[in-house]
Amino acid sequence: MRYRIQRNLENFVCTGGECEDTCCKGWRIGIDRESYRLYRGVKGRFGRRLLLGIDHKEHCFRLKGAACAFLNREGLCDIYKELGREGMCRECRAYPRHVEDYGRLREVMLSLSCPEAARVILDDEERGAWREQKSGGKGRIEQKEEVDGLLLKNFEKLREAIVCILKNREAGIEQRLLVALALAHDFQRHQNLLYGDGRPCSEQEQGEWLDRLTGKAFAWGGSEKFSRKMQSLYVKEMEQMIRIAAWMRLMEEWEPVLPEWNRRLEQLCRCLYHGQSVEEYARLRRSFEERAADFEREWENLALYFVNTYVLGAVYDGDVYGKVKLAVFSVRVIREWCLFRYKVTGRISKEQIVEAAFRYSREMENSDRNWELLEWELKKNPLFRLDGMMRVHCGQR
Repeated sequence: MRYRIQRNLENFVCTGGECEDTCCKGWRIGIDRESYRLYRGVKGRFGRRLLLGIDHKEHCFRLKGAACAFLNREGLCDIYKELGREGMCRECRAYPRHVEDYGRLREVMLSLSCPEAARVILDDEERGAWREQKSGGKGRIEQKEEVDGLLLKNFEKLREAIVCILKNREAGIEQRLLVALALAHDFQRHQNLLYGDGRPCSEQEQGEWLDRLTGKAFAWGGSEKFSRKMQSLYVKEMEQMIRIAAWMRLMEEWEPVLPEWNRRLEQLCRCLYHGQSVEEYARLRRSFEERAADFEREWENLALYFVNTYVLGAVYDGDVYGKVKLAVFSVRVIREWCLFRYKVTGRISKEQIVEAAFRYSREMENSDRNWELLEWELKKNPLFRLDGMMRVHCGQR
């Protein structure tokens, strides 16, 4: 068994009652079987409160308004206060640590949906670096589906290549994202051909075509060549604004995790796309891009987060291109939220990026329905074809 743990986990410390947006609000927290048995056995006054504060049919904590029934006025957890850390359910003990299992590989990382974790992720000087270790046991992690070891190995190589591309600061972050997107597109096409014709393909053969694909992205002068190639996709200012507005409007179909989500999204769309002319929007974007360049580390770490979190998940559905689309979409949406704040306040700060990142993450990553809707749109909606996504990012003429 291999364990891969992101180094920035060591830098996270929960801020408790000082958190500006506690994780105890906005969704029902599931209770694992072991914790549920523990709660059923608690006696006395707090035991009665536990019985009343649990939805015994759904095995989750009830909500009091938008918050967990056990969140007190100081912003702290009464279960922790009464029973200690061991009395907390598995989900509460683990959050915001996030675990992904891929056969004999387990990866542990922070979740962007926690404000303090978002700060740690965006401030990460090691740029998403991993610490790897092997367990002494021979057991296998239980999971619903088997994992193709060769496919996982290929996806790991692809992710390593994309991470290298994202860390190469010779180009701006948006161009780096587009190079990663083009590489994932070509990888998916070759992968489908290899696995779709029924012909067995050796590990050596797969390794060779993967090396050829990634070699193009790292070729001498490749960044300048890619930039020139993208000039043919430059669009008029109106088209770019319409395409971005269409991306943002897709999120109106999401179920709100945070109660103010729909209202804030409507404010953004009205302010950016309906409350000013195309020329004003273009000037605003150019001014914002100049200021946003001062936060290169934050944008880079944001892109690395989505790539590191999702790309290997393609071993279960084969859609690695969709996972990279998700990263490109997510970074653009978060930048658009920051553009909105820049329009309102006239400035951009790290705290604005943190707020935009964790609020978006809560809506997308903490709702199965929203995740499924976005996954479907990225796969089926013509807005997210390769040329369409590149036109959103390529710039204006």
